[in-house]
Amino acid sequence: MSRADDRFEIQDVLFRYARAVDRLDHDAIAACYFDDAIDVHGAYTGDASGLVEDIRGRHRTIDSSQHFISNVLVEFTGENSADVESYCLCFLRQAPAEPGGEQDLAIIRCRYVDRFERRDGSWGIADRVVVFDESRVVRMTDALDPTWVASQRDGSDPVFTWGHRTPVQAQA
Repeated sequence: MSRADDRFEIQDVLFRYARAVDRLDHDAIAACYFDDAIDVHGAYTGDASGLVEDIRGRHRTIDSSQHFISNVLVEFTGENSADVESYCLCFLRQAPAEPGGEQDLAIIRCRYVDRFERRDGSWGIADRVVVFDESRVVRMTDALDPTWVASQRDGSDPVFTWGHRTPVQAQA
């Protein structure tokens, strides 16, 4: 396996983490970490299973979440270890108090400073600290046309269902 392959696998873990948080796929969040990893994530510091519970609580009122990962820099520190810095831009929208009402949208700029390791042939997060650059909240009203396909924060999102239909479902 080449270092380019290793970089791709590390980047894939970062992207899978973003999707898992945005779709509230708790098992997939945990799968990005090794069991003994420590995550320093704002008010939470602890292992991956605790992080999942923290996200479960913090995201219970968030009806839309998007994490954009960019500027991924990988510095290999050994055959099976790497220090990784990546930028993250998060959009977290609180559910409205009343249908169609105003919502708070948190826009957070941060960086993930990670130690990745390869164990049993797979790369994963061994330790993470989230470094926050900015957090701001704006009031907004969602103007999305209700006839458009909207994202879902669970297994019913099209990323999990589109193209996985049987021919009978596709014709319906």
